[in-house]
Amino acid sequence: MKSEFVTLEMAGSEAKWLKNFLANIPLEMKPTPSVSIHCDCQSAIAIAKNKNYNENNRHILLRHNLVKQLLKSGTIFIDYVKLERNLADPLTKPLGRNMILETSRGIGLKPLANKQVMVTQPL
Repeated sequence: MKSEFVTLEMAGSEAKWLKNFLANIPLEMKPTPSVSIHCDCQSAIAIAKNKNYNENNRHILLRHNLVKQLLKSGTIFIDYVKLERNLADPLTKPLGRNMILETSRGIGLKPLANKQVMVTQPL
């Protein structure tokens, strides 16, 4: 949960930077909408949206304050995504062949046509 919350804070900081960058480009556009951040950790989402701060997690106090500020200002919006639907999983953990094929299609990669995909086993 702690690493997911740290990642949530870092993604929020990047979203804030990107929003400020787009605001400084002289284009005739509407204001940029909130950046939707997908998270598969319900406890990190609950901590971010919780108004009270739990003192047991003192080391994430500054991160908690920043995420709360970004949520309040409308810079970011945190959305829950189920673990099975998380497209970032192949980049973070080992998965089975079927799950890799599903997530590859989900992010727009095309599978090899009529070719056998070699799956190597770790030594």
